[in-house]
Amino acid sequence: MRWQFHYPKRTSFYPPDYENPGLGGCEASLVLLTRALAARGHRVEVFNCCYRPGTYDGVTWRMTWELDSAPVPDIAVAVRFDEALWPTDSKAEQHLFWMLDDRTRGPAAFAETFRDRGGRVVLASQAMRQRLDAAKVAIPTHLISLPVETDRYTKPVENRAPICLFASMPNRGLDAALALWPRIRAAVPDAELWVTSGWQLWGFTNSESDDRWHQLLGGHALPDGVRLLGARPRAELIEIQQQAALTLYPCRFPEMFCLSAAESNAAGTPVITSPIDALTERVHHNRTGILIDGDIDHPETQHAFAHAAIDLLTHHDRRNAMGRSGRAGAFGLAPDRIAAAWEALTGQVADPFVAVNSTLSE
Repeated sequence: MRWQFHYPKRTSFYPPDYENPGLGGCEASLVLLTRALAARGHRVEVFNCCYRPGTYDGVTWRMTWELDSAPVPDIAVAVRFDEALWPTDSKAEQHLFWMLDDRTRGPAAFAETFRDRGGRVVLASQAMRQRLDAAKVAIPTHLISLPVETDRYTKPVENRAPICLFASMPNRGLDAALALWPRIRAAVPDAELWVTSGWQLWGFTNSESDDRWHQLLGGHALPDGVRLLGARPRAELIEIQQQAALTLYPCRFPEMFCLSAAESNAAGTPVITSPIDALTERVHHNRTGILIDGDIDHPETQHAFAHAAIDLLTHHDRRNAMGRSGRAGAFGLAPDRIAAAWEALTGQVADPFVAVNSTLSE
């Protein structure tokens, strides 16, 4: 079956960027899902601002303007934005909209054109469904999680050093993590806070990212025990996620899935975060991590974050149990399972012959 994905955001990337320097959550999910569908025997094309068009892992990546002359697909997937919609006279057998953030404009526009033609919206979380309900967007929706390469997380959860990890975009709460960090460091003197991520994931150059870091930190020195690692290649990031004892993520951002929390689960790393939107779906309180209520800029909330982190850093058995529980729950996010869920939604069964030969050719 021919699948076409249209992602017209004017940020140029191509699949190898997933490994280095890394990609944002939406772009990374697009790479992983399409690759998994191709591995299952489907013909998959992605139309985006691809600066090196070509075929990668069985997926053909093409420039977005080529969509106008491309063959009619069996499945047309508009990704994230209303600009991604197929024209009203599209002859595709099925139309889907893949909602990847909290914006409802795209699904609303999609509903106007394709609701009466069997169009459906694929959501990554219940938080997205709540957004659509609040905006009164009436269209069938289906919940399918975003993919995580769970098979790359193999390190044991036990015997980890007292490393806390902040692995989300810096503007989503890093300032609060830095503000509360001295309390943790005072109670656990050998604890360290490792900060990954950076604006390279959004297509910024290293120099532009450095400028953003300078603006964010204001030229001030980092607190004792804080290491700014920045955007790391995927293989290094996975190692870092598996070295950490816990993920510390005071958050003020409307997370609609939160891949960093999902990856922490896969790594067996408990997450301490805020109960905002889909974070309540990624983190099960006192089972895979801890949810801390309150404004992350308020001293009492920061004290609660610090207390929770100190407790997990000093009570290894409890932390290890949370890590094992998080890892067990993450197995369902494997890309092949997520691709199978998309197949089930569309009724498009993989071609075993193509899938087997694709595997043999790797």
